[in-house]
Amino acid sequence: MFQPLDPAFQADPYPFYRELRDAGPILKDGVTQFVASRHETVAALLRSEAVGSAWPEPFQSLRMGEGAAKDFLLRVVLHREGSTHLLLRQVLGASMRLMTPAVTAQRIAEHTDRILDEALEAETFDLVGGLAVPVPVAISCELLGIPAADQPLIREWGMETIKAFTMILPEEDRAGVSAAIDNLRAYIATAWSSPAGHPLGRALAEFETVAEHTFDRDEIVDNIVFLLVSGFTTTVHLLANMFGAFLEHPEQWRRLRAEPSLIGSAVEEVARYDAPIQYISRQVVQRLEIGGETLRPNRVVHLLLAGANRDERVFDDPDRFDIGRQPNPHVGFGAGRHVCLGAGLGRAESRGVLERLVARCATLEPDGPLVRKPMQVFRSYESLPVRMRAR
Repeated sequence: MFQPLDPAFQADPYPFYRELRDAGPILKDGVTQFVASRHETVAALLRSEAVGSAWPEPFQSLRMGEGAAKDFLLRVVLHREGSTHLLLRQVLGASMRLMTPAVTAQRIAEHTDRILDEALEAETFDLVGGLAVPVPVAISCELLGIPAADQPLIREWGMETIKAFTMILPEEDRAGVSAAIDNLRAYIATAWSSPAGHPLGRALAEFETVAEHTFDRDEIVDNIVFLLVSGFTTTVHLLANMFGAFLEHPEQWRRLRAEPSLIGSAVEEVARYDAPIQYISRQVVQRLEIGGETLRPNRVVHLLLAGANRDERVFDDPDRFDIGRQPNPHVGFGAGRHVCLGAGLGRAESRGVLERLVARCATLEPDGPLVRKPMQVFRSYESLPVRMRAR
């Protein structure tokens, strides 16, 4: 029923989501799994205490194999619950605020303008590799004080590490993902040995101040790695999908240039229309009744965020990209206690990049095929070649 590895699904999942929504609010998929794709059901489960993210070790071993990737997922905030989860969110959230919003906005604009200076002079440009990737990487690294000279390696290791956030990590990817995680761990551990002198010491000090004696060294290091990597990877995909949506809907680009006040609304519409995280999975921890089905403990339920975001029961003309859409109660960043920790930063980066693009580009047109990047959980582009002309 739900086949996220199917190339046809990865190329265009939205017709499949519609079929699932039409079939019912929540569907049984095999013996132990359920799939929810309607907005009402997905939103309820996102906020439900009866489902959780703290997957047991045998399950993570099945998904990741043995090694660094499995241990990493067992420790990070994404897969913790209860008071431990709340404390980790508190500490990591404080670390994300080490740079003020005003300074963050300034740095986003500066990075974007520097890139656009070169892109507009060249006239042809890849919006993914040239803009969607480098800006979030730079901002995420700067938030933690990582020097520019180290950022190419952080980018390489981070884009490999993010492969662990999937349903099943393919056997051929496991060694590379584990190596990337170990490299990032070693980088963070270097900061630990001299916290006063290394910029990352600020984040480590936050852990020691707020959560002293609560987490061991391995837990702290892995959660700083998670903060760093998740701080840019999801935004990379959000930006790529935003650029792709405007290239496929040039009338909306013209509308935005005429009405730049819609920039914030446009970012929210991208998160709805083509969510960077398509679905998340939860484990049932308490028996519950929902949508006419009984979910018992230890069952798995897949919450199709992108399917809920196209639910015609909630959104008028849901397959239309409309940057002025109001209201727009999308679940592109999740909801409830596990709502995306970096949603605020991702929104700020997307708004900031789009503001500079609108201010500086008179034309933005495809210069070749818009190439999708096949992935299990995320949705993004491999490349977006464009022709650009300055205003």
